Amino acid sequence: MGLSTSLPLRRLLGAAALVLVSQLSFGQILKQKHLELIKARSETWNRAFNSRDTTAFYGLFNSGITVSTGSGSRSSEAAARQWFRSRFRQRPDVSWMNRTMNVELSDQGQLAYETGEWAEAWTDTQDKTKNRIIGKYWLMWKFENNAWTILSATYTPLSCAGRSCLD
Repeated sequence: MGLSTSLPLRRLLGAAALVLVSQLSFGQILKQKHLELIKARSETWNRAFNSRDTTAFYGLFNSGITVSTGSGSRSSEAAARQWFRSRFRQRPDVSWMNRTMNVELSDQGQLAYETGEWAEAWTDTQDKTKNRIIGKYWLMWKFENNAWTILSATYTPLSCAGRSCLD
């Protein structure tokens, strides 16, 4: 009787283990898919900013976005858009590059954290000097309405060459 009782129990435990492993695998695949989506959206920042595709660029912004730099914080989507518009206007040849170093997804899957290095370069329109800021950044991404958008962005300048370092 002990053998016949343990065989169904072993089958049940084996089936439960199989379900658990398949769920973990599915969860890992889903997590990897979201990480790839975030990295693709981050690349959109670089392409859209540098080609002045403001539709794609502003499409990355969450309606509650906050953008912080050495020159201050912009705590709404309208303020962030205005700040970037002024960037394009004041620095016609400005280029901006985010280089992703790490992306982590929260356990709940609705938030993600991206860190990396950032560089911005432009020519001063007044005296034609070249300016370049290099630093670190972090982005908080939020998944809602079936898309990842930037909820918060912080850009910390660590070195600057040129006349305008914190602008």
